[in-house]
Amino acid sequence: MVSNLTYSSEYHTPVLVAEVLEYLAVKPGGRYLDATLGGGGHTQAILDLSAPTGQVVSIDRDPEAHEQARQRLSGYQGRFELVLGNYRDAPDLVEGKFDGMLLDAGVSSHQLDEAARGFSFREEGPLDMRMGPDAPRLDEWLGVVEEEELANALFHYGEIKASRRLAAAIKMDFAAGKLKTTQDLAQMCQRVLGGSGARRKTQIHPATLVFQALRIALNDELRGLERAVASIPELVKPGGRAVLISFHSLEDRIVKQGFKELAGENEEVDPVLRKLGMEKSKPEKVKILTRRPVEAGPDEVAANPRSRSAKLRAVEVL
Repeated sequence: MVSNLTYSSEYHTPVLVAEVLEYLAVKPGGRYLDATLGGGGHTQAILDLSAPTGQVVSIDRDPEAHEQARQRLSGYQGRFELVLGNYRDAPDLVEGKFDGMLLDAGVSSHQLDEAARGFSFREEGPLDMRMGPDAPRLDEWLGVVEEEELANALFHYGEIKASRRLAAAIKMDFAAGKLKTTQDLAQMCQRVLGGSGARRKTQIHPATLVFQALRIALNDELRGLERAVASIPELVKPGGRAVLISFHSLEDRIVKQGFKELAGENEEVDPVLRKLGMEKSKPEKVKILTRRPVEAGPDEVAANPRSRSAKLRAVEVL
């Protein structure tokens, strides 16, 4: 059994490594796409199992990920290629089709732990939150976003019930120069939302889902994920597989529904055609391999608590 710890590093601990390799059905000499390089753990595991001649092309929008992965993978020269870009643009960034594709939609441990990146409020950091230089800084975005758009992002991406009140407070405090750091924002969320946060029954800090919502909106994560799921048949050979890992319900819903769409299971049948027995079905492009998401076991969760929310789904391209 492959251990996740074998492929962990100070930069990032990959999740569900053994399950990824199993559902990708990695074979020696295969060519694979890791659409989210991150810490390079999954890329390295695929390179090991596809040895001695397997190839991996890895995409990431974060230059820091490229820098550390290049060092980490130095022993695999000639077998990997790093591409700077967003996975939503994968069809334009890579050539040819692959034997398998992996996409891990989570934020890397480094991005969460590095205060200077502005993803967390555990320590004071700037209002940044960019996954890569292709996105604006959070403070830049807050300066131009309309209050209604901000409220919608808080409601849809963070399930913040008091989204309009919070959006108004954010815009007011930002305009007054009161929001300059992640802790400024967290304290304001505490003040406006109180202890209830987004859901009264949860005990999480009220800023937790606010930060999630702002990060998703700023980096346009969900639309990017939708595009990536839809592009699977363009990227993976018939008989090849695609494995996607998500970390919250919004992402998992997109993956689940996207897979159903590709499998021809989401079409709304015209009632007249159904009555006449003439309903047309969409051509099936994939076969769904996981009707329920695969989750981390207790040992992995104990070693890496962030794996608790990981959900893996897989399809085989027809």
